[in-house]
Amino acid sequence: MYPSLSKIVKNIPRAMSDPKRAASLAWRRMFPFGIKPKDPEAYRIGSWSFGKANRVDLRDIFPGIEAADIKVFRSYDRKRDLSLDAQEVLALCAIASHLGGSSVIEIGTSDGNTTLNLVANSKSDARVTTVDLPEDWKGGFEIAVPEMMKNVTDRGRVGAQYRSSAHAGQVVQVLGDSAKLDYAQLPGPFDLAFIDGCHFYDYVKVDTENCFAHMRPGGAIVWHDYGMIEDVSRAVDEWSEKTGIPVSVVAGTRLAIARIPLSGR
Repeated sequence: MYPSLSKIVKNIPRAMSDPKRAASLAWRRMFPFGIKPKDPEAYRIGSWSFGKANRVDLRDIFPGIEAADIKVFRSYDRKRDLSLDAQEVLALCAIASHLGGSSVIEIGTSDGNTTLNLVANSKSDARVTTVDLPEDWKGGFEIAVPEMMKNVTDRGRVGAQYRSSAHAGQVVQVLGDSAKLDYAQLPGPFDLAFIDGCHFYDYVKVDTENCFAHMRPGGAIVWHDYGMIEDVSRAVDEWSEKTGIPVSVVAGTRLAIARIPLSGR
């Protein structure tokens, strides 16, 4: 956030008293990453440049969420660039706890870390339905996907983290291509949908439409990798424009969120 004109004018006398330090601070505000960032995180976060949605505080999307108590399991047992980072896990856990829903759907199980944290922060009798490709997957997709957009978890590792936890009994693992599932046969309607499967535009579009059709009024859809991946960002923006449901992004994360209206869908 840049300072207002009145604040700049107010600080001119202070700047004049130490012009070298003032110039250094001004340079850092204008070019926060510097010529060569010291931390690779600067490159990672700096690349989140796609999409039209505004970045806001999580509390602006879910008033009262600051009171949510959360549990985080295997906090750093994840690949930061491929999975959720620690801040995103905290936000998603808080959302699950705040909504207090009884049915959650996750598109993209991977190794089950997010699945584990979703179920651990939902109601004690909640069910998390998580979807990933079949065990005998032969390499094909229901929708043609460019080679560069394929990112498939080793079939032997799917759900490994939740399977070895005390919460395994609350998870419904569905193995199938998300684009050809019969969502009516899944244990919906859903209070929370987390979409983090295939990131190709056509898949994000279909996964979003299918989840939205089976959401409970007042629930929420959360997408991962908004801002970082153009296909995800475009699909989410177009869905928002089509439905008229606003989407916001949690500042400091790649999580885009839409609250499902209580009525008038």
